Amino acid sequence: MTHWKATWLKFKKRKNSGMEKYNTFKQEENILIHTRILDAPRELVWEVWTNPEHIKEWWGPNGFSLTTKSMNAEPGKIWEFIMHGMGRDWDNKIEYVEVKKPSLLSYKHSGAESEDYNFTVLVLFTEVEGKTLLTMKSIFKSKAIIEELNRRVNAIEGGKQTLNRLENYIKTLVNNKT
Repeated sequence: MTHWKATWLKFKKRKNSGMEKYNTFKQEENILIHTRILDAPRELVWEVWTNPEHIKEWWGPNGFSLTTKSMNAEPGKIWEFIMHGMGRDWDNKIEYVEVKKPSLLSYKHSGAESEDYNFTVLVLFTEVEGKTLLTMKSIFKSKAIIEELNRRVNAIEGGKQTLNRLENYIKTLVNNKT
């Protein structure tokens, strides 16, 4: 390794070390808030989040796969999909409420079971030093609903795993471009 490459890698490591503060999870009553710094341009993260060819590669917890029936990331339009995992198929429907490329997605998420489990999501894509800070707020009807979903399907860990899969998929895309 050349002297310059070694110096660059030390600088990059030091520069990136402060970014970990952005990778957080917290629950505030009936709201789950995930933040994640992604080492990719905001436009790429947006594309990976709104294109069915990309989203099928990472959406869902570990061991899940995805079949998109239809997807149109525009206000008032729908993304219908089936998540396959835990020995069954899970019908899902997302209705986009607000779409501001490449900075904001807001949607209502519903499934085939009870309306009590429906929730609203706000996803912000913010540029930070050439990276993308992803902030995802999921708002449920009550804290009790989150607790029940967590007991039944390990929902909080599933959300974390989904964002881990997103991060790993983006790393693969970025590494393939370089």
